[in-house]
Amino acid sequence: MLTSLTSQLRAPRRLAAAALSFLALTIGWVEIGAAQMTIRRPGDRPDYKVELEPHLLIAPFEPLGPGVGTGVGAGFRATIDIVPEGFIKRINDSVGIGFGIDGIHYGGNGNFRGDCARFEGGPAGTRICTEVDTYGDASNYVFGEAVMQWNFWLHRRWSVFGEPGLAFYLGDLGYRSRPGVSPVLFIGGRFHFTENVTLTLRLGYPAFSLGVSFLL
Repeated sequence: MLTSLTSQLRAPRRLAAAALSFLALTIGWVEIGAAQMTIRRPGDRPDYKVELEPHLLIAPFEPLGPGVGTGVGAGFRATIDIVPEGFIKRINDSVGIGFGIDGIHYGGNGNFRGDCARFEGGPAGTRICTEVDTYGDASNYVFGEAVMQWNFWLHRRWSVFGEPGLAFYLGDLGYRSRPGVSPVLFIGGRFHFTENVTLTLRLGYPAFSLGVSFLL
């Protein structure tokens, strides 16, 4: 009976010891994470002049112009660090200017049709179609982008950014290429494998991207 009572007393002690150990470990993790937070330490970030980023693309939105459907593609972005201290002096931010080129193939929607885009006069007052627009077919677009990149260096392992800007696009629909200009807006984040190599995700229009950034 005494042995049974001793065992019953030991169980709560072991549980308490395990709980205290878990609490100590959790506090240690929080302290380590807090020590790596950098958002309140301006200038505590990777030292680089240019960010080079090859990436893959998924376009869930239909493009401007006659192109339709969703798309996939690949591209490249180069961003130059132009304001190392950023716009807000009390936090760890910086500003760059980025230039990119993306190629996207849109699959169409299967409802192919052709509409006459230009008529010219023919014999006896007839009208002759001399140019056709096609809709619903697969198409290829090229986007050239210029953006301002505003970075926030949150942590040794994490940084985020916003990118407003403009995209110049060329939509090739098989019969003629159609250029245009569109505003763009992206939000993104980086996971830092090392200080200068990151996995970079970007969400926005005209496409989402996933790539690797090299901070050089």
